Amino acid sequence: MSEFKKTLGPWQGIAMTITTFVGTGLMALPAMSVTQAGDFAFYSWLITVFVIIPIALVFALLGSRFPSAGGASHYIGQAFGDKAEKAVGWLFLSVLLVGPGVAIKVCAYYLAIVFNLSHDWVLELSILTILGLLLFGIIGIQTSARIQSAIVVTMLVAVVALAFQGDIFSATEQIHTPLSIPQWQHALSAVSVVFWCFLGIEVMAHMGAEFKNPAKDFPIAMLGGITIVVLTYLTLVLLISWHHAYGSEMQDSQSIAILVEKIMGSTASKWFSAGAFLISFANTAIYILGFGRMVQALANKKAMPSYFQKLNAYGSPGRAIILVCGICLFSLMATELLHLNLYWLIEMTNGTFLLIYSLATIASWKLFTHRLRVLSCFAMLACFIIAYQIGIGMLFATIALIAAYSWEHFQSTKSNTVSINAKV
Repeated sequence: MSEFKKTLGPWQGIAMTITTFVGTGLMALPAMSVTQAGDFAFYSWLITVFVIIPIALVFALLGSRFPSAGGASHYIGQAFGDKAEKAVGWLFLSVLLVGPGVAIKVCAYYLAIVFNLSHDWVLELSILTILGLLLFGIIGIQTSARIQSAIVVTMLVAVVALAFQGDIFSATEQIHTPLSIPQWQHALSAVSVVFWCFLGIEVMAHMGAEFKNPAKDFPIAMLGGITIVVLTYLTLVLLISWHHAYGSEMQDSQSIAILVEKIMGSTASKWFSAGAFLISFANTAIYILGFGRMVQALANKKAMPSYFQKLNAYGSPGRAIILVCGICLFSLMATELLHLNLYWLIEMTNGTFLLIYSLATIASWKLFTHRLRVLSCFAMLACFIIAYQIGIGMLFATIALIAAYSWEHFQSTKSNTVSINAKV
């Protein structure tokens, strides 16, 4: 049976949107934005939200009008053909080289607080986290989504408590409006990092086929969820800035724990750190399983060795997940050897997803009617603004896409040659 069950309503969709966007980013992005944009960090978030709205609307419309589990890849394939769809699939996989390393290191930083260990142990704790993700992925994580949802709700309640305990009304004094071009440029400087918060728009697009009334409920779910997520992040931006819980990479990655310690004490900080680790771990585990299923799907299409097709006794693509975790380990070690900081990894990851979003917005221009093409144009402009801020971080995604498309073109030419020779 290939049809998806249409079981989701607007409230379930809003909950799913929140759990999609509230992950590792909540633990580090607010502090990173303050470190990068200073007193103008609040406006960095507002600018990013304003820029992301057209992209979110395009995906909401694509998801409601062309519901498919293939999401962004499917839309791009509909507009540009099979080779483009497969190339985007490879582009998604290329994120493994940069994206999971950020989430894994954030997990490790909070685990260090739980075990009262120094920064020197982050690499070992990162490797331990990868082993945990491997085990979790192999035995299956069917219940992880429910666990993550429960943790996310707890964390959102905790943020509300922090807002009152940490004097959020006084913290609003940290809102400084940019008044000159250099100040606006300073505010814009954090957009390339803040964009990480919104990685997941394409995941929500995959869910369009499962809404009872996609045309009505899907846009409500996405935009309603984004509103709650942004309010949560802005609250933390103000609190972290007011209580000076930011600075270095380590402080930014442990910012929630530092903030809680300043407001509620060290015992509460350890409990929050454990919660931060769990939500980051669960969020990363879901993505690792998603990458594993992507590898399995590519193997089913004969784009990868058939060895990765097999499911294990738990119904999980165990072999594919071993490959995915192996790539994550390689990425982690390479990051350490090359001394790449989290900002670089985040910008390269953002660049990869932004390129996919850009291709999807261009595809929407071909798929939409004339009236909706205006929205596609605004979304393309939004993608260009973010790409300009990411800058050289776009280079990784560009090279990956060229390599992926060249490979698919080579494979297609090779298949056609074999077919012609067979006929002769």
